[in-house]
Amino acid sequence: MRVIKTAKGWLGNWWAFVLVGGTLAVLAFPHLVSAYHLEAGGRAADDSLSALAHLQKAIEWRPDNAQAYRLLAKVYRTQGDWPAAVESLTRYTELRSDNLLGYIELAEVYEAVEAEMATMYLADLVAALPQAAIEAPAVPVDTPYAQPDGPAWHSYAATTAFSLPPNFGERSALFMHPPSRALYHLILPAEPALLRFGMGLAPEVIDWPGDGVTFEVLINGESIFQEHLDKALARGGWQERTVDLAPWAGRGVILSLGVGPGPSGDVAGDWAGWGEPQVVDARLPELEALHPGERLLDEWQRAGLAVEDFVKAGEVARKAELYDQAMAWYERAMRLKPDSGDPWYYVGLLYESQGQWLQALDAYDRAIASGHFRQVGRSSPHYRSGFIYESRLEPRQRDAALAAYEVAIEADDFSTDEEAANAHHKRGELLWRMGGDPDAYMAEYQRAIELNPEHASAHVLLGMAYYTRYGDVAMAEDEIYQALELSPRNQWAYLRLGNIYYQEGRMDEAATAYERALEIDPDLETAQKRLSELRGGK
Repeated sequence: MRVIKTAKGWLGNWWAFVLVGGTLAVLAFPHLVSAYHLEAGGRAADDSLSALAHLQKAIEWRPDNAQAYRLLAKVYRTQGDWPAAVESLTRYTELRSDNLLGYIELAEVYEAVEAEMATMYLADLVAALPQAAIEAPAVPVDTPYAQPDGPAWHSYAATTAFSLPPNFGERSALFMHPPSRALYHLILPAEPALLRFGMGLAPEVIDWPGDGVTFEVLINGESIFQEHLDKALARGGWQERTVDLAPWAGRGVILSLGVGPGPSGDVAGDWAGWGEPQVVDARLPELEALHPGERLLDEWQRAGLAVEDFVKAGEVARKAELYDQAMAWYERAMRLKPDSGDPWYYVGLLYESQGQWLQALDAYDRAIASGHFRQVGRSSPHYRSGFIYESRLEPRQRDAALAAYEVAIEADDFSTDEEAANAHHKRGELLWRMGGDPDAYMAEYQRAIELNPEHASAHVLLGMAYYTRYGDVAMAEDEIYQALELSPRNQWAYLRLGNIYYQEGRMDEAATAYERALEIDPDLETAQKRLSELRGGK
């Protein structure tokens, strides 16, 4: 009986194990299938269609499979399906809000969207008005754009800007008074395109008598759009419209924008405006609806990125001479914090690296104008500007350089003590070259040495100042020899030392100093002439 009971107990437990095991298998099955498709989708990265199918299956079996959404976004990116890539990565960040990499990758997608939008075909018909043919009466009308000495059509068509609802911001517009047309010769892209514009009336005529304006679009003389804008509708502001140009893809056309009177035929005060009429790629509105510029900033902030991160990446690229990459990182920093001066300062350094001195000065001016710095001292852009004025522009602009150094020194907010020392040294050198007060430029050299005791050039110039000011050879030698200890191959130190010995009549020592200078720099003209003189012209 005991054996029978044991067997019955074992049988009962066996069924329990089967039941539990079966339940677990049923629960695990979707995860296993999803994992299989996830792995298969990852392996099929080179075959986008296969990868797409597997990853979609992975999500069907397990809707919370975050990694499947991330890989799916990569597939959509390779296909150029930006809305789908955005949707997939957005879902990934919802499921894995703890992974900052997801926000960074989503920001990268928005950047790619902006880049794609920038390459799309666009014809700005306001800007192109000078190239358009205008059909209008030969008799001018009284409009704000009439020119007394110009052709009559100037009173009928002109470039302008209207401020209308919903945003009341200045919007470029093509002003037209009926009856008139602007004819544009265009070659449409092979991809489907559309014409988009706003219909409006000039703000000053909204409440004038009249029954509005009729807007018309023609292709090769055939009307493809016509709509009457009455005063009641016009008071609501811009009325946005689009016209499909796909039937003419890849063809040369004459596109006409025309305006006519309302039903009454009265054109008095009919000051119409085509708000930003543009021919664009038909895909552009879909990408604009993603609001990539705004969302890009949102994702950077969610990822915890700061201006300093972008500037640091830019500096790595700049020092590697990857200048385009560096500029892209600095521009990201500017977008994240438009009022920051730090990115503009580093853009200045970037231009200096490429020998583009005027562009560098402009960048430093922008940095200074911002007034907001985190990593860079307020004095630094002034110092860099002074350096360019003094030593890089032709002709040299010493007054501008001196002014820049003085502003930098007065602010006394340098990025490093070395930079501060250089600013004092440079100011002292300019004062000396411009015949300034010896006490003033000696004080600058001394301050430079206080800030940077290893500033060899400041030691050299201070030594020369001791000699010219006090005739003190010993003090001059002491400073110049300190410079040579710091910089043994400093040709200028030997040249200055030779000049002192020459003036003191110590010709053998002068010749030795000049020889040492020429060993370092054989093209040093002053040393060549003096040495030749000492050798009797030989």
